Amino acid sequence: MRLSVYCAENYNISRRQAKEAVKNGLISINKSIIKKDIEIDGTENITADFTIKQLNYNLSDYLLYQDDNYVFLYKPPFLHSERLHIDDDLTISDIYKNFPDYNSLSRLDYEADGIIGMINKNIKINNISKSYYAFVNGEFPEYIEIAKKIDAVNKKKVKVLDNNDDGFPAVMKKVKFNGKISLIEVTLEKAARHQVRAFSDYLNHSIIGDKIYNGLQFKRLCLHCFKYTINDKTFYCHQKTELFLHMYDTFEYK
Repeated sequence: MRLSVYCAENYNISRRQAKEAVKNGLISINKSIIKKDIEIDGTENITADFTIKQLNYNLSDYLLYQDDNYVFLYKPPFLHSERLHIDDDLTISDIYKNFPDYNSLSRLDYEADGIIGMINKNIKINNISKSYYAFVNGEFPEYIEIAKKIDAVNKKKVKVLDNNDDGFPAVMKKVKFNGKISLIEVTLEKAARHQVRAFSDYLNHSIIGDKIYNGLQFKRLCLHCFKYTINDKTFYCHQKTELFLHMYDTFEYK
């Protein structure tokens, strides 16, 4: 097996973190530092020169609902999806480890918040639907259906392809308008990376706080997943949604 595979399995870290540890000279074989992800047979004396960061958190802050088939979690803003480095702080992927019999079904951007769904590994997925609220600049149209394909080759910023309507469809509608900023609702069944953000920008109504897609400056990305359906199970995070909507009602436009 590869050295990184051994380290990931034995030190309970991701393959990416294990490869980084090898590259940074934190792994030794028979007391010699190894900086290449070589093949090993498992009989070597392998040691690691790092300490796994202890993560202290209250699971109840993140768990919204659990039964035998489904788990729904709350991801707050400013929480990464996964740890890229061994000494990173808590991420949502660390929360997933509490539910080894379930698979996660989606992710939310770092500054966004809302529901993330998980499904029991033995349950078939028939349909998934997610609904979001977002604050966008200007008066959004009453109703739009858009299915432009998204080019996600650029990992930082995706591109909406203007002449290709073979993408994942989104239903976007205005909930209310305060004279300067619209509250919109967006529903997706399947989704491409940054789809809500990129579609909003494409329609010239960028999400408030979106530093990548031309949004007006704000303390966070104003995007919230408030409803999540997996098969016949639908879940809302009413309390968290109320807090998000209160932010719209008290928004100070600069």
